[in-house]
Amino acid sequence: MSTERLRLSAQRARFGEWRASRPFLGGVLLALGGVTVAFVLIFSMGITFARASPSAFALVAATATFLCGVFALVEPDLAGLLGVAGVVSVVVSLVGTPLGAVLGVVLSILGGNLCYAWQPEAES
Repeated sequence: MSTERLRLSAQRARFGEWRASRPFLGGVLLALGGVTVAFVLIFSMGITFARASPSAFALVAATATFLCGVFALVEPDLAGLLGVAGVVSVVVSLVGTPLGAVLGVVLSILGGNLCYAWQPEAES
């Protein structure tokens, strides 16, 4: 029983170190906002999209927002650039997004700002 606790606490410590070295909250909010916008688009318009419709373009922009959040977690050195790109892509997705995606847009803008403002810890 105690070895399981030690292993679990070691895993938590490694995750804490990983999380501290990245813009964790910003990346998660950016990715979550992109997923929220995409789900609202898919469930409001259905599976069928016209090829050149604004909704299809907004779905591509929402996917780009999600990917910016994921890449901000993977590559923390590019967090500022990815935060700006995520905010720009979610604002672009407003063209074809119904009103129900407001929560996703707010989450993405907040996450992009956190990614942009994140600075790595100074090593002693």
